[in-house]
Amino acid sequence: MTYSIVARDVADGHMGIATQSQAFSVGSSVSWAAPGHGVIATQSMGEPMYGELGLAGLSAGLTAQEALTALNSVDPHPERRQVAMVDGHGNVAAYTGEACVAAAGHCVGDGCAALGNLVSSPRVWTAMLEAFEAGSGWLPRRLLDALDAAEAAGGDIRGQRSAAIQVVRAERSGRPWHDHIVDLRVDDHPEPLVELRRLVEHTWRYHRTVQAFELTLNGHTAEALAALPDEEVDPATDPDLTWWRAIVLANAGEETGAVGLSQALMSAAPGYVEAARRFGAAGLMDQALIDRLLPRQ
Repeated sequence: MTYSIVARDVADGHMGIATQSQAFSVGSSVSWAAPGHGVIATQSMGEPMYGELGLAGLSAGLTAQEALTALNSVDPHPERRQVAMVDGHGNVAAYTGEACVAAAGHCVGDGCAALGNLVSSPRVWTAMLEAFEAGSGWLPRRLLDALDAAEAAGGDIRGQRSAAIQVVRAERSGRPWHDHIVDLRVDDHPEPLVELRRLVEHTWRYHRTVQAFELTLNGHTAEALAALPDEEVDPATDPDLTWWRAIVLANAGEETGAVGLSQALMSAAPGYVEAARRFGAAGLMDQALIDRLLPRQ
């Protein structure tokens, strides 16, 4: 009772799945992803075997269609399932069982597939695919645009409640926290797509700022400054990002901007200031710089 899209970005090989439903916590059952191997959506009367064993099959070298065919053959009730897979090579497989609740169906594009059941009309899944294929840029945003298009086309006939998105890298690096580009869920919300987009945009800002902070700690000042997102954040709600941005600016010689952020941090999040001062004791940055940005009263 869900609509979903699975896709691979032809530019960098990253793979993603995004889903929305009136059901509670759709991301806990529908979306499955493994860096370097593939993404899977299993819905309608979803069977987790398609996710867990499907990823195992893709990891073992099966194509998306081979994995889906094998699982269908051992499923006692394949007629109840709706599944889509994209493997690491961009192969796509999709299936809608005849017992899925109408409107139910799917469509397949180049490296992507959209599917839905208990939705207002077939236009829901075709709108998803059209929006994705017409888009460009960062894969998570394209996936969210596809979900928005599905909702605009009528969406789940019961309404909205939960949504989720996962995007993984084309190759495994051995650092799982690095290989999952986006992994977010909105389990219970009156506007789950709006909230999911807010979280995705925050994820983008967060990881760009972390990247800049790590670059400046390693002495790559120019690269760190270039990596910083253009927009600043609220120090009251994001003191970490505010402090890391101040350090990047200070190391790049933009003292005025760094001091302004530090003063805002001291005013809006005084409880965080002591934590920020401890970066010097840990040897991560120059203590004199910290004392200059966060002077003790």
